[in-house]
Amino acid sequence: MAALRRTAARRLVVKLGSRLLTGGGRELDRERMAVYVDAVARHREVEVVLVSSGAVAAGYGRLGMVVPPTSLRERQAAAAVGQPRLMRMYAELFGVHGLEVGQVLLTQDGLADRGRYLQARAALGSLCEAGVVPVVNENDAVSMAEIRIGDNDNLAAYTAALVEADMLVLLTDVAGVYDRDPSEPGARLIETSSTAGALRRYCYRKVARESTGGMVTKLDAAEKASSYGIPTVIASGQDAAVVESVFTGAAVGTRIEGSPRPLQARRHWMAVQPRVSGGLVVDDGALAALSRGGNSLLPRGVTGVVGRFEVGDVVSILDGRGVERARGVVAYDDRAVARIKGRHSDEIEEILGYRATREVVRADRIVMLEERAWQ
Repeated sequence: MAALRRTAARRLVVKLGSRLLTGGGRELDRERMAVYVDAVARHREVEVVLVSSGAVAAGYGRLGMVVPPTSLRERQAAAAVGQPRLMRMYAELFGVHGLEVGQVLLTQDGLADRGRYLQARAALGSLCEAGVVPVVNENDAVSMAEIRIGDNDNLAAYTAALVEADMLVLLTDVAGVYDRDPSEPGARLIETSSTAGALRRYCYRKVARESTGGMVTKLDAAEKASSYGIPTVIASGQDAAVVESVFTGAAVGTRIEGSPRPLQARRHWMAVQPRVSGGLVVDDGALAALSRGGNSLLPRGVTGVVGRFEVGDVVSILDGRGVERARGVVAYDDRAVARIKGRHSDEIEEILGYRATREVVRADRIVMLEERAWQ
């Protein structure tokens, strides 16, 4: 374990939050941003993808707002003004070192669509291979509430999966995960954990108005990254020495290990979707068969349909309590499944007038999940 922590990663995804980029003020802090840019420039042997907050923080003051906006409409306006300012600052700072930057704006619906997911993956890979520093942000200026990822910690986890990063680094305004609120006397930094779940009891929510994240979302992100075999480091971005250590592989902050059994790319894409179209409720026998692996979900095992979905959508597979136990790419739309649920596969053609496949969800398009309440 210690040896792993002393090994520098070849490709890093580094997330920078708004408070780090502004120092808690109403403008981007050029000197603070230069600390991160200079560290990237000093370690050109490491490919770095920056997931950068700061668009809303850079824009709201220009619109005459005294405090960070909370409504979606005002945040969109602030992001539209702030995103060009943010990228201009990065371009100037990296340009001092002869490095180019590329802007990549993502939305949840783009990640949910398999084709667009692969296109984003190819674009980011091409930028890294060309020596360009990609700067990723959510497309806040046009994102509607129902398609927003919502925080850049989770966006960073999706990005880490897209580029097959060796490590996800979440830089924040605390040194890592503590065994109690870090403002309390005697609070101890937790240096390593095999899973994000083991740290959730230590969570506290961020209250800073310019931020949308907090330790809860960082552990959510670490959990997603871990499912793809990617370790996560949560560390202080306020200490230049810590930032430097991130690139050299030295032990800093809290490290959460990647799963020793990472999901394959398609299954990971299904597992990390922020939202899914609908769900299938299955009986205990079907759930047991799926849990053993290598089994498809047949109509006989389906007891209920939740929401609306089309052929090819990713859907949740729920147990009788409504807990999400798996996800899969469905072979029939919700109306068809509602008609064939509980029936034998040989009856599909008679009921529907056609039969696309015997399975509602094929075995190779199912990924099992840890138990979690469905959205």
